[in-house]
Amino acid sequence: MANLNFDDFRELGKFQLEAMNSAASTTTRGLKAIAAEATDYSKQSLDNSRAYFEKLLRVQKIDDVVELQSEFCRAAYGDFFARASRVGELCSNLAKEAFVNAQTTGESATKAATEATTKALSGLGEQTEQFVSKAQQAAGGQR
Repeated sequence: MANLNFDDFRELGKFQLEAMNSAASTTTRGLKAIAAEATDYSKQSLDNSRAYFEKLLRVQKIDDVVELQSEFCRAAYGDFFARASRVGELCSNLAKEAFVNAQTTGESATKAATEATTKALSGLGEQTEQFVSKAQQAAGGQR
């Protein structure tokens, strides 16, 4: 048997748990930022729409209605695309952070697996040498 003990397996499990927690917290922060941006946009849009309808109720001429409608559409269009680009940036940042986390986790997992494999193989080599030595002694004793 290889010379791995419970502590070695516990360390590997601990590493995996820490990697998962790190990835989950990064993802959660990114999703919270996106949700906050969407909530802010919704509130702003609702306030702007309410203000537009209040102004619309006070208008008396059709020319003023058309001008007010054009103004509202222009502002709503500009606000939407400004917020959409901000959400796009947040999504991009989230993807970048997730990639960096995955890359770091992969590198750390490779290092941990290499160390565990090296330790297991070194223990296996020692055990093999002991087995060969005992086999040779047993063979020498039978002659």
